[in-house]
Amino acid sequence: MRYLCKSILLAVHTILLTCSAQEPDKYALLHVVALDEPSLNLIKQLQLNDYKYDLDFWKSPSSISDKADIMVKRGKPERMLRQILSFSNVTVSMSVPDVEKLIMRNEGTTSKSRLLGSFMKWLHDDPILDSEPDLDLSKVGELKKAKYPFGDYASYADMVKYMRTIEFYYPRIAKIVRIGATHEGKPIEGLKIGAMSSKRKRAIWVDGNIHAREWASSHTALFFINQLVSGYGKDPQITHYVDSLDFYIVPCLNPDGYEYTRSSPIPSVRLWRKNRSPEVCRPSLWGGEKCCQGVDLNRNFRFHWAERGSSYEPCSNIYHGEEVFSEPETKSVRNFLNAPEMKDRVDAFVTLHSYAQLWIYPYSHEEQNYPEDIGELRKTARKAINRLSRVYGTSYRMGTGADTLSPAAGGSDDWAKSALNVKYVYLIELRPQMELSNGFILHKKELIPTAVETFEGFREVVDAVLVLNNSTSSANRKTISDLQMRKQQYRMRILASQAAATTRISTSSKSPSTTSTTTTTTRAKPSSTSTTSTTSTTSTTSTTTTEVVTKPRRHFDRFTSDASSSTRARPTPPMAPPTMTASTESASTTEVEDISGVPSSSMASRSTTYGFYTATKPSAFLDPECRDMRYSCGFWLKNNKQVCDEQQSFMRAQCAYTCKFCTSFIKRH
Repeated sequence: MRYLCKSILLAVHTILLTCSAQEPDKYALLHVVALDEPSLNLIKQLQLNDYKYDLDFWKSPSSISDKADIMVKRGKPERMLRQILSFSNVTVSMSVPDVEKLIMRNEGTTSKSRLLGSFMKWLHDDPILDSEPDLDLSKVGELKKAKYPFGDYASYADMVKYMRTIEFYYPRIAKIVRIGATHEGKPIEGLKIGAMSSKRKRAIWVDGNIHAREWASSHTALFFINQLVSGYGKDPQITHYVDSLDFYIVPCLNPDGYEYTRSSPIPSVRLWRKNRSPEVCRPSLWGGEKCCQGVDLNRNFRFHWAERGSSYEPCSNIYHGEEVFSEPETKSVRNFLNAPEMKDRVDAFVTLHSYAQLWIYPYSHEEQNYPEDIGELRKTARKAINRLSRVYGTSYRMGTGADTLSPAAGGSDDWAKSALNVKYVYLIELRPQMELSNGFILHKKELIPTAVETFEGFREVVDAVLVLNNSTSSANRKTISDLQMRKQQYRMRILASQAAATTRISTSSKSPSTTSTTTTTTRAKPSSTSTTSTTSTTSTTSTTTTEVVTKPRRHFDRFTSDASSSTRARPTPPMAPPTMTASTESASTTEVEDISGVPSSSMASRSTTYGFYTATKPSAFLDPECRDMRYSCGFWLKNNKQVCDEQQSFMRAQCAYTCKFCTSFIKRH
């Protein structure tokens, strides 16, 4: 199958190279759905090799029957790509026949003409000249001295001017912060919003536009600024926010890329994703060199960097850079949040993206991996999306990025959770939904509604931070007990196990009419086991059905942290027992595998197996109040050391969260 995929990709590459010089620069957006596992693998291979085939994945598929959005050149490249995907059991449907027309309709003016030299005022930096702004400003807080065109898109210079005007007229609660500069020398600026206080206040971080083409994210971050400043002294709750906390809001982390996407409505420019780092040249597959610029900034942070969901190729849209924190933009975020002023202060880290309508929490580098406080993160996320939906009825889903989209290592949100130990970390994918066709090209009339509803969800995160700081001491920043946290994690593991069970694979293989040796393991009832080996010589065709049960992955914090980062109250990675086998003689001779000791570079590819366990730490089983859900569980473990392997489904469902559940190396005291 691997060679088949490579052959198909090579054919596509040859076709695209042949046709690229003949076709005009018109692009279409296709909805692509894989109907089986080989087809899904083919689509993922296409994404990893997007730079070879001139493809732009707006959204990658997370599973079979999940849609992928791919932008491709019209003409022969599109037709041949459709044909090859159809041969690979993939359905393809047209979503947007002309992406440039969509850009002009949703983001441009009503003027139909366009001059090549000036682009005919495709984007007006002066909102007075714009023909179709959203004039419904009833839900936008009014600032007498600082104005921003919230019904329209604006330049980075307008963003900076707006923030500096706020600082000038509202110095008691607003101050410009410059966290660094870009490759092209543009300042990366944001606002610190918070009333002066004699004590060191806790902080909340918000950023947007880390991906250049996601314009709605910076607009929403600026709306956060507007509402906090305009509501101070008028809205009692917002006044309490600003008096109690410091908000650090950086609307655009990628000014170079953002301004580049504004320079032309041509899809290859408008849909630019990366920053504008200098060109890197690599040998071309067809001889010579190919030079490309730009790094995906949200793959450049120190969290399982370069493991999954990124590329080593500079021409790829998901190029993770030459090394961790290689880019000035990501270095600026790291240095600012690790500075003495910010050290151990941040209780919430919110990064705004588009699109998909998702409220994402860590970790996104691998499926079914969660931090220890997953229950609290989910609880707050659920409250946020419920509050958000009450504004306009917009429906959001929540989960990790790996579970809801696809695995992607090196993200800023995962880094904030693991390296900075931030309590509430969320990546918010704004409008529209994945099923809609506009994608990144959000119509101007949706900008204000998107910002209004997102701010309501954000307020739920702020409320959670205030509860965190008011109800607990700084030494023990927990809102639930250890026992309750273990129960929450147990429920998450059961959900993950049920999801894994749906991926059982039944394969029927026919053995040739030669001498064959077949080993069949019969899963017996808990009271007995039976393992038989049969050797058969036959001239007829026999059929063997094998059921492969996908074992649950580890669901804990396996992070690569910055060596210079804080370790304040960082969760301790769990100790996992090894696989229960017949050779396990006693508890005293069983060794314990330390998950934190596994090299981070190989975590995504290794499949480590061990006996089931349910506690956050083995010491939790030493609780004198621990009791079995079934007394027979301990009896089975005592009389059959292989029961954990032979009766996986039964033991997981019936004997989980007990004192002696497949953990023979733990002794009760």
